[in-house]
Amino acid sequence: MKNLLILLASCFLAFTSCESKKGSTDASALEIEKATATNLDPVQFQEKSANGIILDVRTPEEVAAGKISGAITMDFQQSDFLAKVKELPKDQEIYIYCAVGGRSSKAAELFIQEGFTKVYHLSGGINAWAGAGLPVTQE
Repeated sequence: MKNLLILLASCFLAFTSCESKKGSTDASALEIEKATATNLDPVQFQEKSANGIILDVRTPEEVAAGKISGAITMDFQQSDFLAKVKELPKDQEIYIYCAVGGRSSKAAELFIQEGFTKVYHLSGGINAWAGAGLPVTQE
């Protein structure tokens, strides 16, 4: 009888310890699922982006017409885009824009999926930026 109680207690402890580990994994997955990029209007984007990495995800032809000063260009449509994303530091704030917001919104989602937590998106893209009278440079 004593051996049976020890066996049952051991099984119970093993079962509950596995459950708690599973629960913490589920919580981490939920945190990643809940993470989203923060949409910013052009003025907010300009004010906050000095603290991070600015990414222009448009094509080279679009970038040639002008971009936000200091932005790094990473064409979202290129096959090596994900590889370039993985090279960036996850502890940095990432500020993403495109022409009107479609590609940059998808790029921001990709950054979140890759574990980035400080991702910001320019609502309306560079068109909204220029429309707000903010500077566009041709480098």
